[in-house]
Amino acid sequence: MKKQLLIVLGILVGLIIVSFAILFIVLLNNKTFFKTTYIGVDNQEIFIPKYSYFKEECCMTAATFISLKSKYTLDKEIDNYLSGFHFYENDETYGYEKGDLFIQSYIVEEKGLYRKIIITY
Repeated sequence: MKKQLLIVLGILVGLIIVSFAILFIVLLNNKTFFKTTYIGVDNQEIFIPKYSYFKEECCMTAATFISLKSKYTLDKEIDNYLSGFHFYENDETYGYEKGDLFIQSYIVEEKGLYRKIIITY
């Protein structure tokens, strides 16, 4: 009985290790998990919180990322990043600009276990 329990436990531990290895390979191929910049339209570098996951790209002016960091931490990192930008506003548009980069909005949405970051630039 003890031998069978050890075999089952060994198989479970092996499956968990294989699952984590597959997850790591997926995250390794998704470079945004390890980097803090995203290359967007016209090769513009846009800050993304480290350990975020690139989910999809909508249109040509928005990017969506997934992060497990708290909303407070993400808001703090984004505010720190945008502090180097100049807030621009006229009758037609508004946003943050720095050189050639213009970010209209940087939204963090709470989605339960994770946060969704939407950048419109």
